[in-house]
Order: sequence, then structure tokens, then C-alpha cells
Amino acid sequence: MRVAKRISNKILVELKFLHQIIFGRLRKSLAELYVINGQYEKALSLYAELLKPEVFEFIEKYNMYDAIHDKIVNLMIVDNKRTVHLRTQHRDIILPYEVVEQLLHTSKKCDKRYLLHLYLHALFEIDIHAGKDFHDMQVELYADYETRMLLPFLLTSQHYRLDKGASFVLGRMGNAKEALSTIINKLEDMQEAVEFVTEQHDDELWEELIRQCLQKPEMVGNLLEHTVGNLDPLYIVSLVPDGLEIPRIVL
Repeated sequence: MRVAKRISNKILVELKFLHQIIFGRLRKSLAELYVINGQYEKALSLYAELLKPEVFEFIEKYNMYDAIHDKIVNLMIVDNKRTVHLRTQHRDIILPYEVVEQLLHTSKKCDKRYLLHLYLHALFEIDIHAGKDFHDMQVELYADYETRMLLPFLLTSQHYRLDKGASFVLGRMGNAKEALSTIINKLEDMQEAVEFVTEQHDDELWEELIRQCLQKPEMVGNLLEHTVGNLDPLYIVSLVPDGLEIPRIVL
């Protein structure tokens, strides 16, 4: 019985694979028919969906730059270097926010943050102002994927929050407590502070987060709201000195 089931599963897998091959060939043939009929946009959509490398030659041959706005992710999957070059050279047609939005919200299997890094880095090298709305994001991306480029980026760009950049540099240099202090006292961003501490995997840093928040009563309420699942709220409350008034919290 088990042998028969294994054979059956193997046949199903092979049939599925065969179906994909046949379906792919049919769609490629359909794309070729679209080209013959001059329906280039329909042909482009099929080439992009099929993840065919020749899609780039097709775009150039038929000047299809206006038709690739919704095909960014597929093209990145086919060849990220050629796609990045295409996007940066035609950034007046394919706006940076379109590329970023599609990569951020794609459900396709790909390392979208790495692809974002490749695109934004290339864009920055061509025009330091073109992707200025995403420079805060780039601080994180450089820290994750290309730390040697982080400092040159921070020294060149004028479009990221200085405190955010400083917190990332301090964190990467091992000054976690100082980075945390920057996030709490200058950025005043509790969500980012909690995310930063979570990434460090350091119990002592949680204690440091509580200690710094107790020095700013208005931050304690935010701390209680953002640490669900990380810290025991009762433990935080037990550390609040008698008589200390916490906005929005009744002790």
C-alpha cells in the first residue's frame, strides 16, 4: 500500500512538472503570436510572467519602458542587475516610489529587502537626491547588507534623520546602550527602541530600556503599550517609584 502511494505521489509530481512545461510553452507561443500581431504590451506581460531573460531585449527592441511599471518584481527576479540598471537609467519614467512600493509589498518569493538595497544604492550613486524619501530606509539597508558603505552614505546624504543614522552607527559599533539612549531621548520612538532591543537579544538591554524610560514618565505608558510579549507589564509597574505620575496610567 505504501509503495503504491509513493508511486502515485511520484506520478502526480511528474504530471505537475509536465503540465508546467506544456503550459509554459503554450504561453510563450501565445506571446510570439502577440508580437506578430503587434500587441507588444500583452507579449511583454507574458514574457515577464514566464521570467524569460530575453524580456530585456524585448523591452529595448520595442521601446517598452512605459509598459513595465507593474512588472518590477518579476524583472528583478529574472536579473536584478539589469533591472536596476533599467530602473535607474529611466528613473524619469519609472519613478523610485513605484519600485520601492512594489518591492515592499510583493508576495513573491524573493529577498525583497536585498533587492531594495541594490536598487536604492544604484540610484544613490547616480543621483544622491533621487531617492531622498527613502534615505531613512537606506540607513537600515546599508547596515544590514553593506556596512562599509554606511558611513560614506551618512556623510553624503542630507535627507535622513541624523539621530536615526547615529543610532544605527552606534549599534553596529557595539555601543548598544548609547544607541538605545539616542532612540529614546532624541528620536523619542518607542516602537523603534523596542525593535532595536529585540534585535540585540540582550536581557540587560531590556533592563536599560526600562531604566531610561523611568527617567521620562511620559515614555513609560508607551513602553507598556509596545512591549507586549517581551516584558511583563506588572514587572515594569513594580519598578515605578511611589508618587511618580505616569500619563494615561493609573497606578
